[in-house]
Amino acid sequence: MTKLCCGLDFGTTNSSVAVSDGTRTWVLELDETNSPSTSLPSLLYITREGEEIIGRPAANAFIERNVDREVLTERVSLDITIEGYVGAEPDKSESYRPPDLSLPQLTEAVHATATVEVNSPGRLFQSLKTFLRNRAFRGTEVFGHNYQIEALTAMILKRMKDAVDKVAGEPVTKAVFGRPVRFSDNRKEDELAERRLRVAAGLAGFEEVVFFYEPVAACVEYAVTTQRKQRLMVVDIGGGTCDVCVMEFGSAYGTMERLAESKILAVSGVAVAGDAIDRAIVRGKLFPLFGSQSRYGPSNLPVPQFLFNTILDWQNLYKLNTEETINWLIAMEVSSTQPEAIRALRCLIQRNFGYPLVREVEAAKKRLSFEPETLIDLHYEAIQITERLEREEFRHLIDRTLRKMLVSIEEAETKAGLTPGDIDCVLTTGGTSLIPAVQQMLVDRYGEDRIRHRDTFTSVATGLAIVAQYS
Repeated sequence: MTKLCCGLDFGTTNSSVAVSDGTRTWVLELDETNSPSTSLPSLLYITREGEEIIGRPAANAFIERNVDREVLTERVSLDITIEGYVGAEPDKSESYRPPDLSLPQLTEAVHATATVEVNSPGRLFQSLKTFLRNRAFRGTEVFGHNYQIEALTAMILKRMKDAVDKVAGEPVTKAVFGRPVRFSDNRKEDELAERRLRVAAGLAGFEEVVFFYEPVAACVEYAVTTQRKQRLMVVDIGGGTCDVCVMEFGSAYGTMERLAESKILAVSGVAVAGDAIDRAIVRGKLFPLFGSQSRYGPSNLPVPQFLFNTILDWQNLYKLNTEETINWLIAMEVSSTQPEAIRALRCLIQRNFGYPLVREVEAAKKRLSFEPETLIDLHYEAIQITERLEREEFRHLIDRTLRKMLVSIEEAETKAGLTPGDIDCVLTTGGTSLIPAVQQMLVDRYGEDRIRHRDTFTSVATGLAIVAQYS
């Protein structure tokens, strides 16, 4: 059997894998319940019984088992004792001599506790790729078992490796993995993310891993289809990062010859993309509908903003579902200038509707790629939202994110020593590149005739598999 070369694109939102036998390159089906089936949602759901559910079924399992149920929490001890010193502010005069702090009457013990959910049927993990760079996120406890982020990531990678092994008829232990130009603007965080991804790949069964920039792979995927000499730019915008690559290709015939005559002129990237856009919609359109602008009480106090920041991190929404917080919201509702909005906020927390909320926002964003306006529809008990969102308003909401993307594009041009007129073709890939405001930004800079759209979900994996033939 011909040995297969493997290219794997582990994405923030979606993942894909492709193989090449030297004659042809093709992407593999990973999730028959997803559309397209060659794209695997980067979702992991671990049940209380320890079952690992990957992809679209993970989202379905979470919605079926977690949404619209009563969430019960309790305070548990972390078995950590923190010593604190008792007493007033000490005398700071020259004659002051500090007392012996070992004396028992000068210290008291504070026992650390945490709020945990006690009746959850499972945990859903998403955007794990984004957390690879986070030094503070080393692991998490899931029903008594501690999982490091490398192990969680490996569960998704293992699904992809199984698909490769099946078509190869034997274990495939070498792969070219895509990586963004920058996991983070911080060098140490960037190195940490790559190191963690390498460990996760090893846990999934890949013994030899070569990393390759994702936008460069997308550039290769297109370039081998033509013999023309040209300068190409790839703008790859997915869920977590916006990556840009500028390459120059000669006029050679054949994949090997064409790659041999290619040259990377510049790469750049910024850690903002689809997830940041979703959060901008939630802030701009939904926060006010959950009472962010409400006032309450005789002192006309503003609603604390930490409540709304937790909505953005919906997986931790259950931490607000404590008796103290719920009673406080009930009392706030009575004196609020927007009682219905506060009631909706309480419903969101108590009935665990955070994930349906972010799913509807993501769906509305996608609809705006094909429609001039759409509705954000959320109808769950006290949450009755029908909010119109037009493209122009949407563009205004994400203007800050668009500017960061444009800065990254300009950085690539500067590094390459080129002007917009020197670029022969601009290739776009990644789901967020379909947003009309993103497309218009590129058209304004390069002209419509130079924009080419590649396969949204699989062009990077295809390019990685091509590269794998020669690595």
